[in-house]
Amino acid sequence: MTALAAMVALGAVSWLLRIAFITLLPADRLPTRLQDGLEYLAPAVLAAIVAVELVGLARDTEPLDAMALAAASTAIGVVAYRTRNLSLACALGAAVVLILDFLT
Repeated sequence: MTALAAMVALGAVSWLLRIAFITLLPADRLPTRLQDGLEYLAPAVLAAIVAVELVGLARDTEPLDAMALAAASTAIGVVAYRTRNLSLACALGAAVVLILDFLT
């Protein structure tokens, strides 16, 4: 019961913080440079999640699997550099992590 109460309280605090930022400081009132940076926020968060997952998989696997992870990371970097498409690179990274999670 204590764990359930803690989860409900954390959910309520998280919701209140989100609502506070939306109502107190709408995106149209932010400085232009900050508004431009918000465009890259979601892909950056997804890339961070993928990087953490890849590092975690590399620690838990054999050296050969670590080389496969390094190759996958390089492929994601090449796709991101060549296409300049953050969505495509993030989708490829998420797909690689899901496939590697499924295989290991």
